Amino acid sequence: MQPPQPMSQELIYNALYAALQLTDQILQIWLTMTFAVIVSTYVAGKRFDKPVYLLVSGLYALASAIQLIRFCSAGYQAFYFRNLLVVRGFDPWPVPMAASIAIATGYLVLLVAGTVSTLWFVRTAWKRVAADPGGEDWK
Repeated sequence: MQPPQPMSQELIYNALYAALQLTDQILQIWLTMTFAVIVSTYVAGKRFDKPVYLLVSGLYALASAIQLIRFCSAGYQAFYFRNLLVVRGFDPWPVPMAASIAIATGYLVLLVAGTVSTLWFVRTAWKRVAADPGGEDWK
């Protein structure tokens, strides 16, 4: 068996940009899930009872946690390949490292704060139904 060959510069760039593309796809998936939960809660909020609230909240929290873990994994890969290029003496991309860290931090804040806010919105809708089962406040 031959020893593994080091990755070529082109292969490292391809892996780096694939990881960056994956972070964008993860954000798009999370945004779609979030708006689906918000709109469905707003439209069907009158029919929310405790089992529906727990189902929607639980599934959304689990899906968001999975997306957050996937995002961190893809981000780690992107920084790994970026650093590999730097170690080999190549320019990884024409964006300062501070901008990359700011973007990654912004994504993380958006994912966490957006998930917490969406879960709060779903809980508020359920509490409103629990407090007013006749739906008088919904008219």
